Amino acid sequence: FFLMFSLFSLGFAVQRTEERTIVDLRGNWKFQIGDKRDYADPNFNDAKWDQIFVPSDWENEGFPGYDGYAWYRRSFTLPANATDKRLSLRMGFVDDVCAVYVNGTLIGEGGRFPPDYQTAYDQEQIYILPKELLKSGKENVIAVRLYDDMQSGGIVRGRIGIVERTSPIP
Repeated sequence: FFLMFSLFSLGFAVQRTEERTIVDLRGNWKFQIGDKRDYADPNFNDAKWDQIFVPSDWENEGFPGYDGYAWYRRSFTLPANATDKRLSLRMGFVDDVCAVYVNGTLIGEGGRFPPDYQTAYDQEQIYILPKELLKSGKENVIAVRLYDDMQSGGIVRGRIGIVERTSPIP
């Protein structure tokens, strides 16, 4: 016996949120293997770092076989008309664990870093961007601490960017 039903048939209203891209962050990011907490500082000089395409496995971007810690950094300018919008940062899917910083402040994590390691490779990383962290019309910095346990690593797939969350549609 197989029972099928929908949320509508149970009287639940299903809402979806639409969004539009404010800043597309797909493309070249600064990249450095290793793990130094200074890398989250928006004033850190990353001029000598490698460039890597996001989203992509870092193994396909010149770091074959690397497992361990690495950092990504990307600067962006937030349009002046975006300051009063409800914004989220879409970081796609990471393999395996990440911590995301905006202008030096941690805004969220996916998975758990060692020693209590737990992967988040199958969970899309989406974070609300607090307005008080963003500088309208000026340079902002995203820094991502990432840990890969084995096989592919990095910001590997999915939508990458800053999006405006519009009102739910009934």
